Amino acid sequence: MTYDAIIIGAGVGGLTTAALLARDGWRVALLEGHIEPGGCASSYRRKRPDGSSYVFDVGATLFGGFQPGGAHDWVARRLGLRFPVVPLESAMQVWLPDRTVTRYGDPAAWRAERARAFPAQAAAAERFWQNQEGVADIAWRFAARNPPMPPETAGDLLGLIPAMRPEMLGLLPHLERTVGHELRRHRLTDPALRAFIDAQLLISAQVPADEAAWLFGSVALDLARQGVFYAEGGAWSIARTLADALIRDGGELRYRAWVDQILVAGGRAVGVRLAGGEELRARHVIAGQTVWDVARLLGEAAPRRLLRLAKETPEAWGAFTCYLGVDAAAVPAGHAEHHQVLLRYGEPLGEGNTAFISLHPAHDTSRAPAGQRAVTISTHTRVGPWWEARAAGRATYVERKGRWAERLLDAAEVALPGLRGHIRYQQSGTPVSFARYTRRAEGMVGGLGQRPAQSGFLSLGARAAGVPGLWLVGDSAFPGQSTAAVTQGAIRLYRALRRG
Repeated sequence: MTYDAIIIGAGVGGLTTAALLARDGWRVALLEGHIEPGGCASSYRRKRPDGSSYVFDVGATLFGGFQPGGAHDWVARRLGLRFPVVPLESAMQVWLPDRTVTRYGDPAAWRAERARAFPAQAAAAERFWQNQEGVADIAWRFAARNPPMPPETAGDLLGLIPAMRPEMLGLLPHLERTVGHELRRHRLTDPALRAFIDAQLLISAQVPADEAAWLFGSVALDLARQGVFYAEGGAWSIARTLADALIRDGGELRYRAWVDQILVAGGRAVGVRLAGGEELRARHVIAGQTVWDVARLLGEAAPRRLLRLAKETPEAWGAFTCYLGVDAAAVPAGHAEHHQVLLRYGEPLGEGNTAFISLHPAHDTSRAPAGQRAVTISTHTRVGPWWEARAAGRATYVERKGRWAERLLDAAEVALPGLRGHIRYQQSGTPVSFARYTRRAEGMVGGLGQRPAQSGFLSLGARAAGVPGLWLVGDSAFPGQSTAAVTQGAIRLYRALRRG
């Protein structure tokens, strides 16, 4: 049997593409090496001796794109399903060394909060935020018209024309600018405000203000205003909903199906070879992997252009994570469920100096034993030192994990004082762990840093591999990280495949 499409990896991008194609009657096979769908936006269950269990989100814990008109909302309407998500009033509480900031979703509340939290240079800061929101509004309206971005063919260029509006001409001077450029243009030097923006961009664009593309950064700083959501039952409920839709519509989903090679014949991708030697054929192969992993799977068939891309693309971040089961008493009543902590001004971000903390809501009793809460803490980390520690031996690797876990607990106790005294269960994950479970190159997660040279029109597109019949989806391709972004990319790919 020859499939219409084989999709490698059941991350949200791959799942969405597969489900949309199956809905249209395509013969689809989705191959996932793990035992659960979701990729870096999934969960895992840890059982206790008494039969109770925790459900921890392994990566993404806070979601956008489910608001009316959002990418997930478009998919839900197309597939006739409902995602089990609930809206949140605020995105997160941000803890700086000398103040806290609440990222409200309501625009008026957010305006009042940023004025309260950053009184220095208040007028200039407000002009910056108004400019950011104005640019973001134009970008959101453009995205809602589903343009073929980035344009890779003459047909794509023609397809851009209906999506263009006169208001977009004003964005042209901003294409090569960074968020840092805009901060300097507004003469904003307040170190607290700069640190806040850097920290927010780190989790949404993977780079600080001086590196983040202004157009992408304006959208990245706007996510709370567009609406954020919690996935009932854990992050994996989003992926499971998509998987159910795929199977309902006749698609095939295979777990424990690691792909070892993308098969190429006559210069075209024609299928895949699984780890056990089985070969599957298809008219289209869709890879939900990083650019480095796609090059590896192609082997000698990888075009020189792709090898150059893999060599020149800047290394992405990894993540160090702590998964905790804690007494519910550790969480004050009415406390926010998502927190970002910056411990020290003037020091590099990540590596425990910044951390993101997510608690499951008390009402979701499926996530932890009675009287307890499940907590996920993460920090950005460079992948190389983790592999060096592993190569040095188990003792070195375990010792490093212990030190980084203490860093994350230090950060978590800013938001949750006395947390250590309430821990019932603790486990840590490193880039080595992510590589084991996802087979992503060196355990890099979160997508590529959204610098001007890797963003917007210069992003990696669905055809970036340079092999006919082979398509890219996921956080390495436009528009980048987050379940909403990879879903937007999946919609764009789905439309391209339907056009033929």
